Amino acid sequence: MVTTRAPASVVTDQPLRFSVLALSDIERIHELSQKVLAETGILLHYPPARQLLSDHGASVDEARQVVRIPRRLVEQALTAAPRAVAVYSQADPRKDYRLCLDGPRYARTTTALNWILDAHVSQRRPVLEADVINWTRVIHALPNIHFAGSLNDQEEAVKSAEVRCLARMLHYTDKPFMFSAFSGEGMRWLWRLTEVVQDTGRLPRFMVLSSVNSPLVYGWGQCEAAMVSAELGIPVCINSSAVAGATAPVTLAGNVVQMNAEMLAALTILQLHRPGAPVVYAAHPMALDMKTGMASISMGEVGLMSAACIEIGRFYGLPTGSNGICTDACTPDPMATLEKWANGYLPLMAGANVNGGAGSLACVSTVSLEQVVLDNEVYGHMLRQARGLQVDDETLAADVIAAVGPGNSYIMEEHTLAHFRGEYYHSPLANRLSAPTWEAAGAHDALDRAADRVRDILAAPPKVFLSDEQSREVRAVLVKAEASLADLEVRV
Repeated sequence: MVTTRAPASVVTDQPLRFSVLALSDIERIHELSQKVLAETGILLHYPPARQLLSDHGASVDEARQVVRIPRRLVEQALTAAPRAVAVYSQADPRKDYRLCLDGPRYARTTTALNWILDAHVSQRRPVLEADVINWTRVIHALPNIHFAGSLNDQEEAVKSAEVRCLARMLHYTDKPFMFSAFSGEGMRWLWRLTEVVQDTGRLPRFMVLSSVNSPLVYGWGQCEAAMVSAELGIPVCINSSAVAGATAPVTLAGNVVQMNAEMLAALTILQLHRPGAPVVYAAHPMALDMKTGMASISMGEVGLMSAACIEIGRFYGLPTGSNGICTDACTPDPMATLEKWANGYLPLMAGANVNGGAGSLACVSTVSLEQVVLDNEVYGHMLRQARGLQVDDETLAADVIAAVGPGNSYIMEEHTLAHFRGEYYHSPLANRLSAPTWEAAGAHDALDRAADRVRDILAAPPKVFLSDEQSREVRAVLVKAEASLADLEVRV
C-alpha cells in the first residue's frame, strides 16, 4: 500500500483500513434504523427539541414524550451535516485537527471522570484540584495524545465541575479539549472561557460528547447541551453507549441497529436546529457480562461493534469517533493492556478520526496518570500500524540491496540513517535489553517506567500557556460561571 510520510503520532492520506461489514449490511442497518425512528420512535425529554421536530412534521405524543421521526427528516439531516470538522489548539497550527472521511486519525483521553488511582495503590480516591493540573501536564507531554479530556474534581459544586476543569486545564496545555455535555448553560460558559484565551478565528477549541441513553431515550440535559453547542459552533460527538443484552439486543448487529437509530435521532435534531452544525458520529458500544451482571466495555466483541459503527458513520460521509482503548480492569496490569488493544484496535483501523479511552480504567470510571502514559504507547503502536507501508523506489531499496550484496551489513548505509527514525515507532517505555542486562538495571517493568515518566514530567517546572492578564480574566469568568450554575436546575 502506498502512503505518504507522516509524523509517528498522526495518520494521514491513504492509511490502512479494515472492514467488518459489507456495503449491503450497512445499507440494511441504515434502513432498519430509519424504521425504528419512524415507527417505534424515541423518548425525548427536552421540550424545545420535541417542538422542533413537531414543527418539521414529526409525530409527537406529548403525554409520553415520544417522537416518531420520518425518514425524510433523517435524510435531510444527513445531507445537511458537514463532512469535515475542525478543532483548534490555542495558537499552534500543528495541533489544529481536521476530522473528515479519509483524514488523519487522532487519540484522546477519557473525559468527565472524577475518580483517580495513584501509582502502586489498589484503592481509587476522589479527584482533587491538584489532580486536574497534573493530569493536564502529563497529557501535554505525551505526543500520541492529541485531545485532552476533562477531569472533574469532587472538592466543589458538581454543577460547575466542567467549567472549573477547563479554567484549570487552559493554563497547562495548548492542545484541543474534549468535554462531556451536562447543560446548555455549562456549554456557554465553556465557550466563554475559550474566547478569553484565543482569537475567535481559532475557535472552537473543544468538542463535546452528547449521549443518547438506551434504549431510545434522549435526556433533557444531554439534548439541551447539544443544541446550545450547535448554536455556538462547538462540534458535538453524538454518542450511544447501548449495552448489548441489557439496554439493546444481545446480538451485535441488533445492538448496532439501535445505536445507529439513537445517533441518527440526535443528528436530526441538531441539523434541524442549526443546519450545518458540526457533528462527529461517535458510538461507544458495550456488552453485558452475564456472569456478573456488569456492563463491559472491553470485550473483543465491543471492538467489532465499534468498527461496524465507524463504517456506518463513514457510509454517511461523517467524521467519526470511537471510545478507543478501554478496559474493565481496575488497575494498570497486563489484562488492562490486552483489553484496551482488543476493543480499540479495530475501530481505529476501520478509520475512526478520534479514538478515546486513554488513561481510563474500571469501565471508564477511573483515571490513572500511569495508565495514560502507557496508553500513549499503545496509541503510538496503533497509529504506526495504521500508516501501513510506503512502497516506492526509495523504500523498496533495490539499489541498496544490490550495493550491499551477500554477507554484508546495512547498519552503516546512508539509506539506513535516512529512514530508521521514520519507518519505526520507537517506544520510550519498551524494554529492548537482554534478560541479564535488564535484571542488572533493576528489573523494572512497564508500569515502573510509566510511573518514572509521570514523576519526571511533574518534577519539571510547569509550562504555563496563559499570560497573567488572561489568567485573571479566566478566574473572573469562572467566578461568574459558578454563581450562574449554582442556581441551575439539573435535569437528566
